Amino acid sequence: MVDTRLQRPRGTRDYLPLDCFKRRVVIERIRSVFERFGYGEVLTPAFEHLELLEAKAGSEVREQIYWFEDKAGRKLGLRFEMTTPIARIVATMPHLPKPIRFYYIAPVWRYEEPQLGRLREFWQAGIELIGSPHVEADAEVIAVTWYSLRDVGLEDERIEVRFSSRALADRISDALNIPRELREDFYRYIDKYHRYGIEYVVKGLESLGISRENIEKVRELLMIEGSNEEKIELLDKLFGSTIRTELEKISTLLDLLKSYNVKNVVLDLSIVRGLAYYTGTVFEVYVKGQEDVGSIAGGGRYDDLIELVGGSNLPATGMAIGIERLIEVLERLGKLPTDYPRPVAAVVTPKMDLYSRCLEIANLLRQHGIPCIVDVMRRSLRANLEYAVKIGAKFLVIVGEKELKLGKVAVKNLTTGKQMEVSIHELPTFLKRDNVVL
Repeated sequence: MVDTRLQRPRGTRDYLPLDCFKRRVVIERIRSVFERFGYGEVLTPAFEHLELLEAKAGSEVREQIYWFEDKAGRKLGLRFEMTTPIARIVATMPHLPKPIRFYYIAPVWRYEEPQLGRLREFWQAGIELIGSPHVEADAEVIAVTWYSLRDVGLEDERIEVRFSSRALADRISDALNIPRELREDFYRYIDKYHRYGIEYVVKGLESLGISRENIEKVRELLMIEGSNEEKIELLDKLFGSTIRTELEKISTLLDLLKSYNVKNVVLDLSIVRGLAYYTGTVFEVYVKGQEDVGSIAGGGRYDDLIELVGGSNLPATGMAIGIERLIEVLERLGKLPTDYPRPVAAVVTPKMDLYSRCLEIANLLRQHGIPCIVDVMRRSLRANLEYAVKIGAKFLVIVGEKELKLGKVAVKNLTTGKQMEVSIHELPTFLKRDNVVL
């Protein structure tokens, strides 16, 4: 019988050195883009007051919050994303100069059914641009997303940005006479279009009591084809002045993204996002040929959230990149390292009374930026050699009595098998030389 104590909680993962190195490479490239665009890093507690998290999460997401009562009876929950905690920060610090540019790279938790690209504990790297009501801010957020994904190794032609507007969706819903009390569920079904297909959406809308006529109109809207300009023209013909202001914002956004040189931007009316706090531009990013993983990034405008959690009326927009999904895609495409940095040298001695000299030599190497290890198992020289090979070290530095009298050590190249004596003083330079061949 399997000891359940040794099983990971469902929907979680362990990360070994190679996994962590791949994640670090990806995260640091993303961090570099965030900082080049002028964003500063923030961190928040893993748990918040449940009331804050539920403020405008939407019914589906509220069911996914991990929550508990602490010993004082307070209801707390693990954050399911970072936008709401950052909204809390901003609400308590009204003196911050606007616009505010924050970024984060942190774990979040959601009680969802685990599947490909969907864990219960996962990491997000994202930005929040707070204080601007203008479409220029939306364009910047999408551009930061696009350049982040390009910098981790995705080719331009693979990155597809699908976007729409929650405000546009509201105007169309008004025109279709969709009752306001049904809007949240209405959008939730539409949001599942790419994941489950049009028939899923149709059945969902039928369950809400939406008329057959309106369901067919929704079907047509979700399946509109053509260029962005053709879609905008068709929508203008269908709904006219009801949505013209939103269409103008969309056209402006597209022009700005062209100036950013962001490619493959597609107007897609099914993009409404699952969180209830979105109010304007919304977008998701997919990798062409890897759509089964789901969107690897998404975000949008949330102009009411900061006021809702107790702050001033501050417009805001932001996005998050799903690190696990992104790494899954990069792994498939062969864009990640196949190994992690190994020790350059293993410093060993056949005589324990020389062990302190091993430590001195190891310290010298580390001061010169050379990763190395020292035997802590009191192994024989042969056993140390076998271990050094197994862990991928490049050299075995052997501290012997005869060599030390000459101010030298023996260095064995574990790739070629050749061995020579090297001055201790010159050892760091020797090991740092490119393509050392003995």
